[in-house]
Order: sequence, then structure tokens, then C-alpha cells
Amino acid sequence: MTHKRQIWQVFLSFIIINFIVMLAIVWYTVGKSKNLIKEIYFQELQSKAQVMARSVEDDLQAGKYEKINQKLNYLFYDLNSYVTVILPNGKVIADTRKDPSQLDNHADRPEIKEALQGHIGRNIRYSYSVEKDLIYVAVPVYKGRQVIAVVRTSFPYSATEHIFDAMQSEIFLFLIVLIILIIIFGYWIARRISAPLEEIALSVERVADGDFSIRLGDFPSKEMHRLSEAFNKMINELELQIKTIDQQKNQQRAIFHSMSEGILAIDHNERIIAINRAVGNLLGISEQAIGRSVQEVVRNSHLLKIIHQALENGDLIEDEIIFREEPLRFVQVHGTSLQNDRNETIGAMVVLNDVTRLRRLEEIRRDFVANVSHEIRTPLTSIKGFVETLLDGAILEKETAERFLKIIYNQTNRLNSIIDDLMVLASLEQKEERAEFQFSEEPLDPVIENAIHVCQSFAEEKKIHVKAECPGTLTVKMNPTLIEQALINLIMNAIKYSPENTEVRVCAEKTGNEIVISVIDQGIGIPKEYQERIFERFYRVDKARSRTLGGTGLGLAIVKHIVKVHNGRVGVESKLGKGSTFYIYLPV
Repeated sequence: MTHKRQIWQVFLSFIIINFIVMLAIVWYTVGKSKNLIKEIYFQELQSKAQVMARSVEDDLQAGKYEKINQKLNYLFYDLNSYVTVILPNGKVIADTRKDPSQLDNHADRPEIKEALQGHIGRNIRYSYSVEKDLIYVAVPVYKGRQVIAVVRTSFPYSATEHIFDAMQSEIFLFLIVLIILIIIFGYWIARRISAPLEEIALSVERVADGDFSIRLGDFPSKEMHRLSEAFNKMINELELQIKTIDQQKNQQRAIFHSMSEGILAIDHNERIIAINRAVGNLLGISEQAIGRSVQEVVRNSHLLKIIHQALENGDLIEDEIIFREEPLRFVQVHGTSLQNDRNETIGAMVVLNDVTRLRRLEEIRRDFVANVSHEIRTPLTSIKGFVETLLDGAILEKETAERFLKIIYNQTNRLNSIIDDLMVLASLEQKEERAEFQFSEEPLDPVIENAIHVCQSFAEEKKIHVKAECPGTLTVKMNPTLIEQALINLIMNAIKYSPENTEVRVCAEKTGNEIVISVIDQGIGIPKEYQERIFERFYRVDKARSRTLGGTGLGLAIVKHIVKVHNGRVGVESKLGKGSTFYIYLPV
């Protein structure tokens, strides 16, 4: 690209703009002057015509046409203007140029037609009588309201052109002088504008070469003064900016090394160009590996294969590697190529994510499935055994058959309870993901009373008194059906694990930004080491006692999920042999 000096760009722009403006002014002035000259001549001819019309008006009415002709030739004998008198029928009765009898009928002349209609007729056209362009003005002569004749005055158009040419020559001479002055003034302005810019450009070049001692002087214009101040301030702050960049680089490096995912980057020659601390811990390497071949540093053949595929294919590669050295680790690997702006492969990067904890969670899930299978298999095995015994002949013994059928009935109810609770948990999790629950601000007292009412018959069997302590004005945004189910589960557990002739209290109060619902029993209590896990599915402190009491191991898990749906939390306090208190915390 060809670069031009600023002075010539400013100079040429100034000249072009001024030249265009001057041309526009000249064009407008010339046009207006020409029209003005024409208008002056039209006005002069109109005045003459009106004077002549008044002077011949009496002779026209008396029909003294010869006298009119003599008068006109006498008055306009030595003048360049011409006068003609025409009757309404177009007949010329007087003319200062020729004998009227030798002139054609003038009824078809444009200015005559307009004057006969009662207007002032104007025209510029070629006259075949005098063989030149003339300016015509025709005025009507009235008798009463009737036009009895037209007086027309005319003047050679060449006279106006001579005046206009003389004026035009003076204008163009002035224009030439003005252009010369503009060129001189324009160069001075361009030089004045470009000189500071040239100084600034030289100073910037010196700074680019590393000379930070340069400073710009002051300039007379406000804008250039601001620019010089800004430039000097920039130089003063440049060192600070460099320090800031170094600091940011260190911060980015710290972030890079603090990432939990391990990152390994290599160039197209399979040499390591970047690693972070996480990948160093995973692979047992340090930053000293940078610049070395990846084959020298990485000993895992599976990982080397992924790196090679990322370099060759350029596609995103996902895989999982097991590091079998102690401790056993599962690592998820993502590999992809590094490309420049031209989409050329310049290396590869692999991201290693330790998913050992996730795999352990999956193992917990598998254990849960196994627990579910065990919980279902136990009543099924019992049912199958008693049915086989009945089929083998015990059905003929009435007492034995009734006892076996009651056991089968109880085990069937237990199996049905487990399935119902599992369905409740699945429904809670599914609706929580889809946000299908409806919440509204409701009073809490009726919900607690309904839950106690559901459990009342079971409490009466053990002579346990269930008491509610809740202000009638206490409200909370909730799904009443779900909260009632959670309270039923907690109250039923409190009754199950409490001795006879005791009391269970259900309390509710507002504490800070939370509504706290507590279910307090006087039961056997829970050992401290088990309290953190009692809300897990199928977890029991005393499995044999829980099954004897008819529990499914899912009641507290359902409570936890219901409260989670309400963006709340659960808690427990218990002392062995003195009872337990279960808490539900709901946000206000």
C-alpha cells in the first residue's frame, strides 16, 4: 500500500473542497447575474411600452394611425430599441424599424397573444425582420375594459450578452486570483497541521525502538496539547503497564497451575510445550519436562496413543484410562489438535480429569441396587418358602395354614411398602428435575394436624400421646401434600422407636430466615456414629429391629428429598436412650 505524507493529503483535500465551493458560488452567481440583467431590460422595456401606450391612447381611439407612426419614429429614431403598435386583429399600424404596411400580421406572436389576453407579454426570440435575437415586452392598450391595441417594445439581446460577457470576465479573473491565494493559504494550513503530526510520528518511532526518554513539547492547539500530554503520560505509565502485564501473566500461570484438570500441550514434533501442576501430579512429571519429547516423559501407552490420534486426525477424542499403580485412579481424557489462524495443525492438547470419585459414586449406586434387590428378595424368599410348604400339604392343617398365610400376607404388605416408597422417591426426583411441583403460601398448623391425625391410631395402640405446638399464624411457601407426607414419616418413626406411655411432640417456629419444624420423641435414640447416614436409602441402625417394626428403610430418604424440593435441609439430634429430635428447615 502506498502511503502519502499527511501534508499533501490535507493540502489536496483543502484545495478540492475550496475549489468545489468556489465553482458552486460562481455557477450560482453567473446564473443569477444573467437573470438579473434580463430582468432589468424587461423592466426598462415595460416602462417604455407603458409610457408609449399612454401617449398613443387618444390617437388610437381617434383612429389616427399615421400620426402614431410618425410620433414613434420621431421619438425612437436614434435609439436601439424598437416600438411597434398592433391592432387586436394582428395588423401593424406603427413601427420604428419598417413601413407598417410591409410587415406581416403579428397576431401569432407569443408576446402579442399574451398582451391581447390582458397580461404583460414577455419573450426572447429571433426576429426575421431585423435578423437578430430580440427581447420583447408587449403591453395592452385599453378602452374601458376592452383591449384596442398592443404596444410592443424590443431591444437587441446581444447587448445583454455583451454586458454579461464583461461581467463574466471580471468574475473569472477574480476567481483565478482567489485560487492562487487559496493554494498559498492551503499549503500554510496543511503545513501547520502536519508539522506536529510529523513530530509525534518521529517520537513514536523512537519509543518503538526502545527510547523512553523522549518527551513531546507543548503545542498551541488544544487538541495537540491534549495529545502531547497523553503521549507523555503514556510513556510514564508504559513501565507500569509492562509490570501489570507481567503480573497478569503470573496470575494466568497461577490459574493454569491451580486447575483441577490436568493439561498437557505438545507441538507438531511431539515435544511438550506446556503442563500444569495437576497433570504433573497425575503423571508424576515436573515443568522440567517442557521441551522434551512426550515419549520420554509419559510412560502410559494408552495416553500416548490418544496424543498421537489427536495430532493425526484433528478430531476431539474422548477416552478413559485406568492408572493401576497405587492408589488406583480412573482418568477421563479429552484430546484435540491445536490449530493456528490458517487452520493448520501446530500441536495437540489433552485434558486429564480424575474421575475416581465419580466411579466410587457409581459403585455406591450399584450397592444401592444390590440393597434394593436384597430388600425385595427377602420377603419374596419368605413368601416362596411358605407357599411351597403349603403346597406340600400344610394347607390341609388349618392352624398351620392360617399362620403361614398371615406371614405371607405380612411379607406381601412389606414388599408392597418397599415398592411404594421406591415409587415415591422416583417420582420426587423426576418432578424435581422437571420443576413440576406447585408451591403456595399456606398455614402450617393444618398440615401438622393432618399428619398427626393419620398417625393417631398407630399412636393409640402404643398409648403414645402426639402433641402439636405450632402458632396458628405461621405460614410457609410449600406444597402441603409433600410436607404432610414428610411429617407422617417422621411421626411414624418417632412412634415406632418410642416405648409405650411416652410423648411425641411436633413443634414449629420461625427462626431468622427459616421455618423450623421439629419432631421430638422419647425413644431409644441413635448412636452418634450413625447419625450422618440415617437419611440414606435402606440404611438402618438396627436392621433386624427395623424389619420387625415394618420399616422399608426409605422413610427418611423420602423426607430428605421432599425437603430438598422445598430448597430446605434436614437435621437430627439424638442421645442414646434419651430420644431423638428430627428437624426440617424451610426457607421463609
